[in-house]
Amino acid sequence: MNLLAPLRPTSLRRRVTLSGVAIVTTLVLAFDVVVYLSLRDLMLSNLEDVLDAREQLARELLAEVGPLPPEEVSRRLDEVGLRSVIRTVPGAVFSSEGAPAFDRLPAEVEDDGPYAWREFRLQDGSQLFILTSRGGTDATLNRLLFLEIVGTVTLVALAYALLDRASAVVLRPVRDVAGTARRIADGRIQERLPLRDDDLELADMVSAFNGMLDELEDALAHSQAAEATSRRFLADAAHQLRNPVAGIRATVASLLRSDDPGERDRLTDALAREVARVSRLLSSLLRVARLDSLEAPTFRPTPLDDIAAAVVEHHRTLAPLHRFDVRAEGDCTAEVDATAVHEALSNLVDNAARHAEGHVRVEVAGQDGHVEVAVADDGPGVPAADVGPIFDRFVTRDTAGGSGLGLPIARGIAEAHDGDLSYRDGRFVLRLPRVHRA
Repeated sequence: MNLLAPLRPTSLRRRVTLSGVAIVTTLVLAFDVVVYLSLRDLMLSNLEDVLDAREQLARELLAEVGPLPPEEVSRRLDEVGLRSVIRTVPGAVFSSEGAPAFDRLPAEVEDDGPYAWREFRLQDGSQLFILTSRGGTDATLNRLLFLEIVGTVTLVALAYALLDRASAVVLRPVRDVAGTARRIADGRIQERLPLRDDDLELADMVSAFNGMLDELEDALAHSQAAEATSRRFLADAAHQLRNPVAGIRATVASLLRSDDPGERDRLTDALAREVARVSRLLSSLLRVARLDSLEAPTFRPTPLDDIAAAVVEHHRTLAPLHRFDVRAEGDCTAEVDATAVHEALSNLVDNAARHAEGHVRVEVAGQDGHVEVAVADDGPGVPAADVGPIFDRFVTRDTAGGSGLGLPIARGIAEAHDGDLSYRDGRFVLRLPRVHRA
């Protein structure tokens, strides 16, 4: 268990403030230490200079007066303002007025005591101690220490107040981000942060945040569109299946009640047609579902003119009263999924055969980088207003039972091949690249 956990700051603003205060405190304390030590060294050096000067003065004075008794030496030194202590060889101690009466010199004279001192011997062997008070030095250092403590506490308190205010201003964009995120969570997905030009880092953060929101909004829009498409697809599929299923049910009911062999044969044929219609619709729905699941086609070099010829040959047997022509120009080989392209061309040719008066044309042409397959018929064509909608699902102009999925499936296959399917100049044109780009 971490006992310091309750002491941890609870907000980014507090952590930033305390971190700044810790740095300021460290720097101020380091400055205080440097100033104190520098001044102490300077004053101790001055104290040594004073002692040097007093020792020199004492030596000169004693040299002038010659040998004197210890008590006379002490008196002469006191007259010129030099505090001194003399200890004779027998152990007698003479001190000037105001000097401490040491009993055991110099053992009790300490470097950090109230006096600084210098020692030298007189001619009779007595020990002479020249003293100077440390009081001024200690008082100055103590005053400096007091001022440093007060100044440091004041400066740290001021730094805390200023850094707390500064962190509030600096972290305002973070609060803006949080507020914007909360509004977006409440459903206002159009909310964005205002762009900032005064700070590169903040501008970069705002740009990245707004870009993320744009991507999320696009993803949400795509998701909603996909959901709407799925619902519409299910509704349209149910609607498309409702009629043939109802027809099958009614035909079966009539078939069970009928005793006439001729009527039963007619109902059986009708039932077979409805079942075939449902089978074709289900196959188309499954194909659309596979396209929506983005199943990757299998690409192999394939002659598209051979696929077109096979499709046309198959439809000749289905519509023997129509005339089908196939024409190929240039190199018609492309990397495609042969099965998928076969299905797309079958849908296009089947659509043309239902609307043609009697003639269907299929033209395959190799071009630079692409192969185009054009399917045309001699029917009335597609009105300009219907060119866009005919590629939508379950949209049909066929009154003979078409599902409205053939053209959307063909376009989906084309797009899966990085190609396209369009209607221009009275023809459906399937355009596929020669080489698939993975």
